[in-house]
Amino acid sequence: MVDKVLVVDDEAPVRELFNDLLKKDSYTVKCVASGEEALDIVLKEDFDVALVDIKLTGMSGLEALKRIKDIKPNIIVIMITGFGYDEDLITKSKEYGCAGYIGKNMPISQILSSFKLFIKTAKEKAK
Repeated sequence: MVDKVLVVDDEAPVRELFNDLLKKDSYTVKCVASGEEALDIVLKEDFDVALVDIKLTGMSGLEALKRIKDIKPNIIVIMITGFGYDEDLITKSKEYGCAGYIGKNMPISQILSSFKLFIKTAKEKAK
């Protein structure tokens, strides 16, 4: 089972949304505002899943994805996007080990179901 989730987004309302949504579903959640903060915390703590915004201030979400997977290869990383789906970014992020994308503008119920589906699929691939 997935228990601990790291949310990486430079927008406080988005962090709060994912924090509230995931905690209501019994996940332990930690939120940070940058890729740099995410790397610091991933070095110190274990997470089952990281939700990483593709567009971050400072280090890009793509770079954060790559470096998180370098540090913890078994972590499931799901990208968050508010900017639609860019084929080049999707291709590159999948090369780096991204398990899927969640749109910030998706209905709340769809965000949670997509989150769970990506985790299930990633775990099946890892077997």
